[in-house]
Amino acid sequence: MTIGLNTPRRRLDDMHHGIARYLKRLTYAPLENPTRILELGSGTGAWSVEAAETFPSAEVLAADMSPLPETLNVPPNLTFKQMNFLDPFAFHPGSFDVVHMRFVMIHLPNPDDYIHRLASLLRPGGWLLLEDVNHTLLDANRPVGPGVQALYRGYREYMHKQGVDPQVGAQLKNMLERSKEFSEVEEVVIPCYMNPRSTEDSALQDLGEILKYSIDGVYVGIMDKVGPAGGITPEILRGWRREVNDLERDLRIDMHFTWSKKL
Repeated sequence: MTIGLNTPRRRLDDMHHGIARYLKRLTYAPLENPTRILELGSGTGAWSVEAAETFPSAEVLAADMSPLPETLNVPPNLTFKQMNFLDPFAFHPGSFDVVHMRFVMIHLPNPDDYIHRLASLLRPGGWLLLEDVNHTLLDANRPVGPGVQALYRGYREYMHKQGVDPQVGAQLKNMLERSKEFSEVEEVVIPCYMNPRSTEDSALQDLGEILKYSIDGVYVGIMDKVGPAGGITPEILRGWRREVNDLERDLRIDMHFTWSKKL
């Protein structure tokens, strides 16, 4: 596939379209004519737009700290609310059939507590859709190399100083079950391969390529923003790039997609 400019907006759009191509659906959850859908962390609005188009009779609310792009073609059943997720919710309890968050939990402190907050927004029988990555490169055949080890050592230290967990994706299912808020908790783990030779699925190849360039952009952003305090230097980043682009390796990062039915 053709990768565009490595900007935050382009990364978010490409990631949404790569996931949509692989899933071939809006979500794994068996949604049946929801009337109110909330996306927290709507980013560029791509998922909210798809939800509004998939369920044209539903009211879809996109919420984020930054406004939707002015160029976005907004369906008539989609509205936007600007908000800080750490503030008290400005929604009535039990007022949504679906609440969706993708790649947001990795940025939030106290994710166990946040799950209870999210559950409070759902009507009985409603669905909480949480999707995130486990920021850990895995190699199917051998230990990861020193370049990957050095980058993740610095990256995890930086994230932990911010009070957040870069490996939260792998913990979502356990946290949801632990909350006792849901009658069903389901999960699918999607392996995103850095090496296109690791899979014959073209959609999975594209998704791995998108994730690879996306997280590279995230690491560059941390390096440019906070310098050595972010644990990532140009030398460390070059070592990471050499290894993730090594076609003799079988590296992957897992995405965790969960859907949970409110009691």
